[in-house]
Amino acid sequence: MRTGFSFLLPVIQIFIKTKAHNKITDFWLVYMVKVKEIMKRNVITVDPNLTVSDAAKIMTNNRIGSVIVIDKKMKPVDIVTDDDIVGLIAAGGNPKKVKIKDIPTRRKLISASPEEDILKVTKLMIKTGIKRVPVIKDGKLQGIVSDKEILLTAPELLEIMSEKLRTRVDRVTQPDQVISGICENCEAYSDELKNIGGRWLCEDCRG
Repeated sequence: MRTGFSFLLPVIQIFIKTKAHNKITDFWLVYMVKVKEIMKRNVITVDPNLTVSDAAKIMTNNRIGSVIVIDKKMKPVDIVTDDDIVGLIAAGGNPKKVKIKDIPTRRKLISASPEEDILKVTKLMIKTGIKRVPVIKDGKLQGIVSDKEILLTAPELLEIMSEKLRTRVDRVTQPDQVISGICENCEAYSDELKNIGGRWLCEDCRG
């Protein structure tokens, strides 16, 4: 049975060559840590019919930055973050009248499995621009993992992945070049994004 931080022992040494600095960066990267080992299991959930103001009070009282929205079958269907609340207010919405289910510009819930490694989740966070990922197994909420947990476990992950993404995007200068990420139109993940008129679009949306 592993205790404390013993789960950090299985590591590999990765060498990344960055053209910007023209040097080899040698560091130890944790690669076998599973989401279930660092996720928070005590997750606060809310009903979609609550108002945004109610959600804000719950988040404030529990000193958290997000709540998971569950339906009548206790299935996680959405996540509300402090950024969502700020965005609603900035757009002129009334948090005391707008229900959680009616928050504009909602996105499809992005989740992770307890068995996924934190490197994969870090890539997901970088590509989608999110900071918190609900952990779901067989349709049931198991926990939540945020950039804070990843930073505490392997701070180099976010830094390295961010740098790799910036380098990849900077390389895309021709219309026929592609990158992976979230389509800015349909918000679905794609490995075939192209920059069309300043927006990254998948193959379906480009058609």
